[in-house]
Amino acid sequence: MAILSTSFRVTVLFSAALALNGCSGINFANPPANSLYCDNFLIYEMCARDSNRDGIVDYTYFQDSKEIFMYRERLPRRIPSGLGVHRCARVMDEDLVATTSRVFYIEESTSLLEKTDIRGAMMIKYIAQLPEVTACNMRADAALEDEDS
Repeated sequence: MAILSTSFRVTVLFSAALALNGCSGINFANPPANSLYCDNFLIYEMCARDSNRDGIVDYTYFQDSKEIFMYRERLPRRIPSGLGVHRCARVMDEDLVATTSRVFYIEESTSLLEKTDIRGAMMIKYIAQLPEVTACNMRADAALEDEDS
């Protein structure tokens, strides 16, 4: 009886996940539509990169300074030429990785509502990181001023 109820729960959970994926407007069963996504967020032009085209973001960087500011688990072994690492770069949590990875599945046919949802979710998550990054930058600036004096 316990086995039946456990497998029933797993079946219901799996079915619910499939149904929610079907409602999301993005088909994650298909390969990602792209491996680089750049857009304007707040006052910055930011890019998300999926280096191995597995549909999961590896890092994000500022387009103007070409500095990686967030990355998944660890920095890539080989940072592409032309990119540096921001002094306050941060590891992305799983939720931020999942949210940011959604951009790789955006296609021409993706609805404006879905695109807006992805963008809004990313903005909320990046803004939540802002106080820590600001504090890091302030500490780094203060350390530089101390070295100069």
